[in-house]
Amino acid sequence: MKMNQVIISEFLIKEVIDHARNQLPYESCGLLAGTDGKVNSFWVLENELKSDRRFFVSKTEVAKTLEQIAERKENVIAIYHSHPTTAAIPSSYDMINHPDSTIKMLIVSFKSEPPEAKCYHILHRTYLECPFLIET
Repeated sequence: MKMNQVIISEFLIKEVIDHARNQLPYESCGLLAGTDGKVNSFWVLENELKSDRRFFVSKTEVAKTLEQIAERKENVIAIYHSHPTTAAIPSSYDMINHPDSTIKMLIVSFKSEPPEAKCYHILHRTYLECPFLIET
């Protein structure tokens, strides 16, 4: 299994965490995009469920965002979402609904402070933590 490292700047991971914190008590979600495993941009998606245990984004919003990412000549590197009260580990629901094994999953947990972010490779309803580097 190929385990490419995901690289994100300290600034962008802080933005992701701030977005997630601002959505509490609900789960937040979005896309991380860039090239060659390096995240250059993040894209906020609206959790239409307004739930602390699940997120859902309409196909229309996802398609519109994917178009904007393609216009920037970037690729989706990871889907991020938050766990407001649970650990940064994919749930069975997360794994079943993950759309593409070539895209990583980043989870931000607010179970304790400071929040914890972890990155995973999802394949066949299993997960494996993948290398995740925050550049300062």
